[in-house]
Amino acid sequence: MVSFEAKVEHVRGEWIELDRTAFYPGGGGQDPDRGIIEGLQVTEVKSEDDVLHRVPGHALKEGQTVKCSIDWDRRYDLMKGHTGEHLLFSTISKMRPGTELVKIAITPTKKSVMVRGEVDWNLTFEAQRSVNQSVRAGLRIMESWVGRDDPTIQETRVKLERIHEDRIRIVQIGDLDRAACAGIHVKNTSEIGALLVTKLASAKPVGDHEIEFEVGDAAVRDGLDLASIGLHASATIGSNPYDLVSALNNLKREIQNAKESLKKLSKEALKNIQPQSVGDAKLYAGLFDGVDKKALMDAANSIIRGERSVCVFVSREDRLLLLVACNPKLSIDCVRVLTEALKLAGGKGGGQRNFAMGGASALEMADAVFGSATDSLRIAMQGLETPSK
Repeated sequence: MVSFEAKVEHVRGEWIELDRTAFYPGGGGQDPDRGIIEGLQVTEVKSEDDVLHRVPGHALKEGQTVKCSIDWDRRYDLMKGHTGEHLLFSTISKMRPGTELVKIAITPTKKSVMVRGEVDWNLTFEAQRSVNQSVRAGLRIMESWVGRDDPTIQETRVKLERIHEDRIRIVQIGDLDRAACAGIHVKNTSEIGALLVTKLASAKPVGDHEIEFEVGDAAVRDGLDLASIGLHASATIGSNPYDLVSALNNLKREIQNAKESLKKLSKEALKNIQPQSVGDAKLYAGLFDGVDKKALMDAANSIIRGERSVCVFVSREDRLLLLVACNPKLSIDCVRVLTEALKLAGGKGGGQRNFAMGGASALEMADAVFGSATDSLRIAMQGLETPSK
């Protein structure tokens, strides 16, 4: 039912109670309805023994007959999402026995199921394929009410400890799934149109995994877009689309091996760095890949023991790291040099006058930051007084 007439029974400020309503107050992880009562927006619906409707700015009176309508497009999307969730979890739990349902979210902006158990992309793809076969099969969805002691409860997905009523509402999807549920569903699986898993993420500490999905037109639209992106990616790396994941894993391993080799070379270069003479002082300057903070600090502390020694190091990995240091007896403001250089990358840092460190996320600015800090140090070093003999 989309539109109906009802009588206002009680008014509680912005909240009103009707003698009958088709507005769903939310439940089973599904969002409550929105809509209109007597031309005014219903912004919230909740259940407190009776169903209450929030209608800001209303002037409704008790006993008044009102025209009501539900935002059907929104409701229908949530119904398809809720039925899709039943199919998805039921399928996963059969493929991977022992998987536990922790929480679901069925909203206009997010549809997801949170589970405990071992779930990966291969499993979700297989489950998605099976769910869409059930969608195309046009399975009938039926509702029934049973007592807590009904023998069919043994065949039902239900957590009795969470249900306090004597009667339990059961939603059954063909012969595939039978679950206790307070949510609203479509009448036939074909109404879902399609289901697409869009994200598999960690849900710790609440659960192990959260599986996000879309239904209907959104699933079809994003499925086609993602298929095109997958084909483009496959062509870019020269892989068969069905072998894309394997090809990417191989590429990932190659990159990791290359990074490890580069780290080793950079650490060797740091150990063997040779100074440049600037006046009668020595400048140790290097741009490295993957050298960690401790290694840079150890090298810098060793170098600046020399009375006329200055160093500037940049390392890039996940972030850009800049270190500027000099012997404490030299009149160089390392913090100023560091701060000015890191401005180019939107970074920041600090430290003492003779030893400063900082970082930035803009790795592409590593050369510019290194060049700026090196140039500033050269100028500062040229202005140093020559020590008296």
